[in-house]
Amino acid sequence: MRIVDLEEAINEKRDEMIKIGMTKGLSNKETIICSQELDNLLNEHRRLTLNQGMSNSTFFLDDFVSVIQYFVKLVSRPYKFISPYKGNRFY
Repeated sequence: MRIVDLEEAINEKRDEMIKIGMTKGLSNKETIICSQELDNLLNEHRRLTLNQGMSNSTFFLDDFVSVIQYFVKLVSRPYKFISPYKGNRFY
């Protein structure tokens, strides 16, 4: 499958998943199956672009943004992970 065709399939599957999720709910079995199919298409797209040497900077940016979001979540937590004591206060 060509990358252009795969991108079109990804967009169609995404639209389908959104429609199912909006009508039947996000935890509906059909929505979950559609989401898994979309994941497979996205994984295939990534594999093809990496194999063809077409790794876009968007992949790097997606990974970078994920790391930053994780770091922000970690830093914004109470300092339980730093303190040897139970609770949020230092003694």
